[in-house]
Order: sequence, then C-alpha cells, then structure tokens
Amino acid sequence: MTRFALPILLFAAPIFAQTKPTTPPPEVEQALEALKANKVTEALDKLASAAKTNTQLPPPKVQLAQWLFQMGNGPAARTFIEQALAEDPKHPEGYLLNANFAFGEGRMTDAFLSLRLALDLTADPRWDADQKKRFAREARSGLVEVCFTRGDFAAAKEYALELLNADPKSGATRARLATVVFRQDKPAEAEKEYTQAFADDPTLDPPELQLAGQWQLRATSEADPAKKSAATDKTEEWLKKAVSAHPKNPKPAREYGLWLLSAGKLNAAGPYIDAAHALDPNGKETAVARAVWLLNKKDATAAEPILEGVYKDSPADLNALSLLCLCLSESSDDKKKKRAVELADTLVRQNPKGAAGYAVLGWCLYKGGRKDDAERALATALNSGQINSDAAYFAARLLVDKQKYEDAHKLLVGATGVKQGMFIYRSDADALLAEVAKKLPEKKEK
Repeated sequence: MTRFALPILLFAAPIFAQTKPTTPPPEVEQALEALKANKVTEALDKLASAAKTNTQLPPPKVQLAQWLFQMGNGPAARTFIEQALAEDPKHPEGYLLNANFAFGEGRMTDAFLSLRLALDLTADPRWDADQKKRFAREARSGLVEVCFTRGDFAAAKEYALELLNADPKSGATRARLATVVFRQDKPAEAEKEYTQAFADDPTLDPPELQLAGQWQLRATSEADPAKKSAATDKTEEWLKKAVSAHPKNPKPAREYGLWLLSAGKLNAAGPYIDAAHALDPNGKETAVARAVWLLNKKDATAAEPILEGVYKDSPADLNALSLLCLCLSESSDDKKKKRAVELADTLVRQNPKGAAGYAVLGWCLYKGGRKDDAERALATALNSGQINSDAAYFAARLLVDKQKYEDAHKLLVGATGVKQGMFIYRSDADALLAEVAKKLPEKKEK
C-alpha cells in the first residue's frame, strides 16, 4: 500500500509477526481444518501428535490460540494462551504470542514484559541453537516495535542493533534501524542506514523513497505551520530524488504522482502516474493508483474496469473494493448503483468496526436514492470520530438535502481545510461549500 496517499479506506496493518521455522507437517493442516469445523479437542490432538515428532513446532495450545485469534475469537484465544503458559511457563512461544495479543490491543507494557520474558527464556538449555536464534529474533523484533510505539527510540535502537549484530546483512532490520534513527532527529545517519539497507536487500524501497516517507510522516504530525511546510518541502525533495535515481523502478514515480494528487495537483500528477503505468502495466498497486487518478479527474467510467480487474484478482483488497464501489455509485446504470450498495455492504461486514466502510456504504446508498438508509450509515461513520475528508463531504451532501446548512458548513470547512491528503471529492466539496455559504443566516453584529 502506498505511503503517501491512502485510498479512501484505511484498514489496520498487521502487528509484528511471528515466523515459523519449517513447513508444518500434515497433522497441523488437519488440526486447522478440525478447528474450522469447531472440533477443538480433535484439533488439539492433531497438534499434540505433530509436536511429538517436530520439536520446532509451538505448543499445541499456543498454536490453537493463534488460530482462534486470527479467526476473531479473542476470548477463546486468551483462554488457551493462559492455559499454555500455566502448563509450560518457561516456553518463549507463549509469551511471544501473548505479546502479539497485547500489542494489537494497545497494551504496550504487557507486550514489553512478555517479550522481555521470552527473550530471557531463550537461554534455557532445552532449546537448540536454531530455536534460541529464532526466539531471540522474534522477541527483539517485537521489542523494537513496542519501544518505537512508546516513543522510546533509544531502547528501540538498542534492540535493533542487537538484531543486526546477529544478522548484519538483514536489509529489513537495518531499514527499521534507520527509521528509529530518523525519529531521533538524525536524518543524515538515517540516510546512511537506508542506503546500506538497500545495498544489502535491493527488494526494499529505495533509500530516497524511505526518507520521503519519513519526512511525510513528520509533516503530517507537525503542528507548527513553518515546520510542517519545511517537512512537506523535504518530502517532495526526496520524492524527486527517488524518481531521478531510480528511473526504471515504477514505485518512485507512482508515489510521487499520488503525493501530488493528495496535494490537489491533478495535472502535475498525471505524467508520473503514466510513467509508473508504462514501467509496470500489470502491477496491482500501479493499477489502483491509476484508478485513483482517474477518479480525481471525474472519470469513473475509465477507472471502473481497472478496479474490476483488481477486484477479480484480489477480492480481499478492501481498499481497492472501496474505490470500485465509488465508481459504480457514479454510474447512470441502476444495476451498477445497486451492485455498489451490495459491495459496500461487504466492506462493512468485512470490517464492522471501521468508520470508512460505513461512509462508503452511506454514499452508495445516497447515490442509489435510499437517503434514509444512507443517513443511518453515515451517522455511524460520523459517530466514530474517525472520518476522512471524502466521508465528511458525503455526510455534508446529505445534510444539505435536509437543509441543515450550518451542520453541513462545519463538515465542509473541516474537510476542505485539509490541504494534504487524498480527497477524491475535493472539487465537489469546494463547490458545495460555496453553495452552502450563501445559504447561511447572516450573523448580526452585537
């Protein structure tokens, strides 16, 4: 997913992942199928059988807890992880998974303590060299993320350096170190580390693009207008360097094009989106970027087949699906409008706690003439307090129809006041704001 201009939906990124050392034996797959059929005892038996012949596998209840958590059954997952820790309190796997649970729920202290304990337990002589190495790597990787999230960049750097000492050629680890260093306000040192990371692992993003991303994050979080402007200038500077330094890599051109789009520079973005498409005509992210550009140009007809192709190949890509919903909602074909609502309903079912899904559903319902249903969906999005500019426009459009001009005006002022960030309906919102402003009652001077 692009770092500079997210599509209208933003779904949560995964928490730090555990790695498993080997391809699991057939009993593990059989256990998963048994669990899916709600045969918990059979699943545990299969896992126990597999663990007897493969000591590299996690304890059965730890594996079961992980699957249950992935299936959305958090309470059952926590029950099994507690049982696993009680049965074998000196096994790092249980604490690593418990840290994953805690991190995902924002319980950083719990995550930190579990990871520290897991790291300490790697010294137990019952583990072979490969197990010790893996447990230590996973614990330290988690500690980097926890300390980074807590803003303890000194500790995050310490754990990242320990990871590098164990694997000096890990480009991903060095890139993470570079990010930590950047947050310590050492951009020159970060540039050096990103450059070495890319040399060690050319599959990573180029260093210029990594630095552009860090400056963009700083610009987004900076409250001081002058510092925000300076960080924004740095973002564009490094994006231009990335495009120049890597002319055969489609990602710098794509990211710069999307960044320009997010700044409202539609015409300037076009050549870079086109350049990325020429270099990567079949890439999914490039296709989505091109569709976003077309939607900003109010050419939903051209964007629709592109997004249909992405949806066909990647039905689980909810961000692309949300864009397809918008395309279909703009059609004059009633069947397409109906399908937009059906697909938007899928968004909500897939992510029922996400405000953006309700916003898209609300807009599709509105465009389909179901204003009462649209109002309920948009109210859910508004009540979350997490809407983006497009969602604010959707809600304002409905409020104008209901002649609630002051409420609509507040939403539109907030939406159009955000100058950096993807806003597909920016021109519509500007026009609606001008229209609404004329309908507001004149304020009498005291």
